[in-house]
Amino acid sequence: MSHPPSAGFGPTPTPESDVSCWCEGSALLDGLVTVPVAIAFHYSAADPYAVRMAVHTEEAPPVEWVFARDLLTEGISRPAGLADVQVWPVPRRRRHLDAGRGAVSIRVSSQDGTTVLTVQAASLRAFLDRTLDTVAAGTESTGPQIDRALASWLVMEGPDDGAA
Repeated sequence: MSHPPSAGFGPTPTPESDVSCWCEGSALLDGLVTVPVAIAFHYSAADPYAVRMAVHTEEAPPVEWVFARDLLTEGISRPAGLADVQVWPVPRRRRHLDAGRGAVSIRVSSQDGTTVLTVQAASLRAFLDRTLDTVAAGTESTGPQIDRALASWLVMEGPDDGAA
Protein backbone atom coordinates (compact mmCIF):
# COMPACT_ATOMS: atom_id res chain seq x y z
CA MET A 1 0.00 0.00 0.00
CA SER A 2 1.44 3.40 -0.88
CA HIS A 3 0.76 6.68 0.81
CA PRO A 4 1.02 10.15 -0.63
CA PRO A 5 4.10 12.07 0.54
CA SER A 6 3.66 13.96 3.78
CA ALA A 7 3.52 17.72 3.61
CA GLY A 8 6.58 19.45 5.02
CA PHE A 9 9.22 17.16 3.54
CA GLY A 10 9.71 18.90 0.22
CA PRO A 11 8.86 17.66 -3.23
CA THR A 12 8.86 14.00 -4.06
CA PRO A 13 11.80 13.30 -6.35
CA THR A 14 10.83 12.37 -9.90
CA PRO A 15 12.89 10.32 -12.35
CA GLU A 16 14.03 13.64 -13.88
CA SER A 17 15.66 14.50 -10.55
CA ASP A 18 18.28 11.79 -11.10
CA VAL A 19 21.39 12.46 -13.17
CA SER A 20 23.81 9.77 -14.34
CA CYS A 21 26.98 9.72 -16.41
CA TRP A 22 29.38 7.06 -17.65
CA CYS A 23 33.01 8.08 -18.15
CA GLU A 24 35.93 6.14 -19.54
CA GLY A 25 39.02 6.50 -17.43
CA SER A 26 41.91 4.75 -15.79
CA ALA A 27 42.76 3.54 -12.33
CA LEU A 28 46.21 3.50 -10.80
CA LEU A 29 46.06 0.71 -8.24
CA ASP A 30 48.31 1.11 -5.21
CA GLY A 31 50.68 3.19 -7.33
CA LEU A 32 51.77 0.12 -9.30
CA VAL A 33 49.38 -0.86 -12.09
CA THR A 34 47.18 1.24 -14.38
CA VAL A 35 44.00 -0.37 -15.75
CA PRO A 36 41.19 1.01 -17.92
CA VAL A 37 37.92 1.52 -16.08
CA ALA A 38 34.40 2.72 -16.71
CA ILE A 39 33.19 5.07 -14.00
CA ALA A 40 29.50 5.65 -13.38
CA PHE A 41 28.51 8.83 -11.54
CA HIS A 42 25.00 9.13 -10.14
CA TYR A 43 23.24 12.04 -8.45
CA SER A 44 19.76 12.14 -6.98
CA ALA A 45 17.85 15.19 -5.78
CA ALA A 46 16.56 12.95 -2.98
CA ASP A 47 20.11 13.05 -1.55
CA PRO A 48 21.20 16.49 -2.80
CA TYR A 49 24.61 16.67 -1.15
CA ALA A 50 25.94 13.31 -2.38
CA VAL A 51 27.34 11.80 -5.57
CA ARG A 52 27.66 8.06 -5.97
CA MET A 53 30.58 6.78 -8.01
CA ALA A 54 30.86 3.16 -9.15
CA VAL A 55 34.08 1.93 -10.73
CA HIS A 56 33.74 -0.93 -13.20
CA THR A 57 36.57 -3.12 -14.50
CA GLU A 58 36.54 -6.36 -16.43
CA GLU A 59 38.49 -8.04 -13.65
CA ALA A 60 36.38 -7.37 -10.54
CA PRO A 61 32.87 -6.48 -9.40
CA PRO A 62 32.04 -2.75 -9.29
CA VAL A 63 33.23 -0.78 -6.29
CA GLU A 64 31.13 2.16 -5.09
CA TRP A 65 31.97 5.30 -3.14
CA VAL A 66 29.67 8.07 -1.95
CA PHE A 67 30.99 11.55 -1.33
CA ALA A 68 30.02 15.22 -1.43
CA ARG A 69 29.05 16.80 -4.74
CA ASP A 70 30.87 19.95 -3.60
CA LEU A 71 34.11 17.96 -3.44
CA LEU A 72 33.90 17.10 -7.14
CA THR A 73 32.80 20.61 -8.08
CA GLU A 74 35.77 22.16 -6.29
CA GLY A 75 38.21 19.47 -7.43
CA ILE A 76 37.70 20.26 -11.12
CA SER A 77 39.55 23.56 -10.74
CA ARG A 78 41.77 23.11 -7.65
CA PRO A 79 42.84 20.38 -5.23
CA ALA A 80 40.07 19.49 -2.78
CA GLY A 81 39.37 16.96 -0.08
CA LEU A 82 41.10 15.40 2.88
CA ALA A 83 41.55 11.88 4.14
CA ASP A 84 39.76 9.14 2.16
CA VAL A 85 38.72 11.11 -0.94
CA GLN A 86 40.76 13.77 -2.72
CA VAL A 87 40.11 15.39 -6.11
CA TRP A 88 42.40 17.56 -8.24
CA PRO A 89 42.67 18.81 -11.83
CA VAL A 90 45.31 17.41 -14.17
CA PRO A 91 45.60 19.88 -17.04
CA ARG A 92 47.01 18.93 -20.41
CA ARG A 93 48.77 22.27 -20.39
CA ARG A 94 49.37 24.57 -17.44
CA ARG A 95 47.12 27.32 -18.83
CA HIS A 96 44.20 24.87 -18.92
CA LEU A 97 44.16 24.44 -15.15
CA ASP A 98 41.62 27.22 -14.53
CA ALA A 99 39.53 26.21 -17.53
CA GLY A 100 38.97 22.73 -16.10
CA ARG A 101 40.27 21.10 -19.26
CA GLY A 102 42.37 17.99 -19.32
CA ALA A 103 41.56 15.38 -16.71
CA VAL A 104 40.49 15.13 -13.10
CA SER A 105 42.06 12.71 -10.65
CA ILE A 106 40.07 11.21 -7.79
CA ARG A 107 42.05 9.48 -5.07
CA VAL A 108 40.08 7.06 -2.91
CA SER A 109 41.54 5.21 0.04
CA SER A 110 40.25 2.43 2.23
CA GLN A 111 41.71 -0.20 4.49
CA ASP A 112 42.17 -2.30 1.34
CA GLY A 113 44.42 0.22 -0.40
CA THR A 114 44.52 3.39 -2.45
CA THR A 115 43.35 3.97 -6.01
CA VAL A 116 43.79 7.07 -8.16
CA LEU A 117 41.11 7.33 -10.84
CA THR A 118 41.46 9.68 -13.79
CA VAL A 119 38.52 10.88 -15.92
CA GLN A 120 38.16 13.52 -18.61
CA ALA A 121 37.33 16.88 -17.03
CA ALA A 122 34.82 17.75 -19.76
CA SER A 123 32.70 14.66 -19.02
CA LEU A 124 32.77 15.26 -15.27
CA ARG A 125 31.99 18.96 -15.71
CA ALA A 126 28.98 18.16 -17.95
CA PHE A 127 27.68 15.73 -15.31
CA LEU A 128 28.12 18.27 -12.50
CA ASP A 129 26.44 21.01 -14.55
CA ARG A 130 23.41 18.73 -14.95
CA THR A 131 23.33 18.07 -11.19
CA LEU A 132 23.47 21.81 -10.54
CA ASP A 133 20.58 22.33 -12.97
CA THR A 134 18.65 19.77 -10.91
CA VAL A 135 19.51 21.22 -7.48
CA ALA A 136 21.47 24.48 -7.49
CA ALA A 137 24.43 24.81 -5.14
CA GLY A 138 23.36 26.38 -1.87
CA THR A 139 19.72 25.33 -2.26
CA GLU A 140 20.11 21.73 -1.14
CA SER A 141 18.42 22.44 2.19
CA THR A 142 16.01 25.24 1.29
CA GLY A 143 12.97 22.99 1.66
CA PRO A 144 11.39 22.25 5.05
CA GLN A 145 13.75 20.26 7.21
CA ILE A 146 13.10 16.90 8.82
CA ASP A 147 14.64 18.16 12.08
CA ARG A 148 12.13 21.01 12.27
CA ALA A 149 9.26 18.67 11.43
CA LEU A 150 10.34 16.16 14.07
CA ALA A 151 10.79 18.91 16.65
CA SER A 152 7.29 20.22 15.95
CA TRP A 153 5.84 16.72 16.36
CA LEU A 154 7.61 16.28 19.68
CA VAL A 155 6.25 19.51 21.13
CA MET A 156 3.16 18.67 23.10
CA GLU A 157 0.39 21.19 23.44
CA GLY A 158 -2.38 21.37 26.00
CA PRO A 159 -2.65 20.85 29.73
CA ASP A 160 -0.34 17.81 29.81
CA ASP A 161 2.61 19.56 28.16
CA GLY A 162 4.62 19.60 31.37
CA ALA A 163 4.45 23.38 31.78
CA ALA A 164 3.76 24.59 35.29
